[in-house]
Amino acid sequence: MLVKTFEAPSMQDALAKIKQEMGEDAFILSTRKRMRTNADGSEEAVMEVTAAIDEANAPATPTKTDVTYGLRSPLASRAKPDVPQISRAKTEPLPIPPPAQFQADIPPRQSEPTPKSVEKQSAPEPSMDLQPIRRELLEIRGAVEALKEQETRNSSILTELDQLKSMLNRIQRHGMPSLTHQLPPSLLRLYGDLAANDLDPMIAVRLCEYTQRALVEHGGEDNVEHDKAHLFMRRVIADFIPVAAPIQLDPNKVQVAALVGPTGVGKTTTIAKLAAYAKLNLKQKVALLTLDTHRAGGVEQLQQYAQVLQVPIHIIITAEDLKNALKFYQDRSLILIDTPGYQQQDSVRLEKLGAFLEDLPLVETHLVLSAKAKPRDLAEIAQRFEKLRPGRLIFTKLDETCTYGPILTTLVRVKRPISYLGTGQEVPQDLELATSRRIADLILPPAQVLP
Repeated sequence: MLVKTFEAPSMQDALAKIKQEMGEDAFILSTRKRMRTNADGSEEAVMEVTAAIDEANAPATPTKTDVTYGLRSPLASRAKPDVPQISRAKTEPLPIPPPAQFQADIPPRQSEPTPKSVEKQSAPEPSMDLQPIRRELLEIRGAVEALKEQETRNSSILTELDQLKSMLNRIQRHGMPSLTHQLPPSLLRLYGDLAANDLDPMIAVRLCEYTQRALVEHGGEDNVEHDKAHLFMRRVIADFIPVAAPIQLDPNKVQVAALVGPTGVGKTTTIAKLAAYAKLNLKQKVALLTLDTHRAGGVEQLQQYAQVLQVPIHIIITAEDLKNALKFYQDRSLILIDTPGYQQQDSVRLEKLGAFLEDLPLVETHLVLSAKAKPRDLAEIAQRFEKLRPGRLIFTKLDETCTYGPILTTLVRVKRPISYLGTGQEVPQDLELATSRRIADLILPPAQVLP
């Protein structure tokens, strides 16, 4: 049998080589895929296929066994001596009789069959030639390997086409403003990610341009792979986000913080989280004041939190009540003020609330907004509550949305820093200090590392 190993870029090319050199009767013994090092040092993937053929069916071409590669066999020129061949007679060892004590247990030896009895026995059936079946099975195996290779190649192409289609769909759905210059494919893909996260298109374009500039300034080309562009854009976003420090507490000085905002954004729950964190984690004295006497159940909800935390609560009706309460709780490190949830169209009540807070020069006002609100509504709410002069923003209900682009859009438009993030209803666990990295994770999540 003649056995030979072939190398080719693909399984189809290997089968073609085998048929050309060994003929149609050749069959495959094994296949494997490996990396081959070329003369220039580069590597490429090749298919290594081992095939075999019966020497009787091999083509009439010299094989490796017929060639001595220019070397003469040392025994080839010697004349073989004419030595008669002595046939070795087939002998059998003489049987050794067992000891007498064991002879009784040995059954009597059956007589050898006579020639006549041998003739009567049926002749054995001729063995089936399994070589053609094996050859066909191995050829089928080779064809299956070729189909798997083609399927893998097609799957890779389809994955790239799906990514391109997804990027184009996002850009088409969200639109793209005119660019001052052309963006490379990696940044176009990132623009699609930002647009899909409901970030304002103009802000997304500016982030792409800043990222492109940062890539060039760091000595690289602007047309880089996606992972590097993704990393640089996350840094640009983090630098883009204004973040405020948390409420500063001093045991020797009272700090007053008021939370304002529209109805249903979670102001009361956020006040309970701030109070619980200051009381339980920081071991500070806290007092609660509420102006929310118009909403049904507003006072009762805050009273329940105050009872659980064992902190005093004071209901404010007039501006004089507010001044007296602040004087009374001067021994506290933190005084939190809960305000009514007016709609942004209720300008009269907003002006009244502004008059309450205007007499408190040291109050720290936080505008509470819902992360699941639409960007246009957030901009209008921030504009309406501007008369209350909020210095910081708090975004709540992050657990009720899957797009976080409006957070960055609002921060850019309002030009106010962000202080806290509300991520759920648990008190006080679901309240986070806002950081630029945390917001960047929401706007453009970190790239997933494949195992």
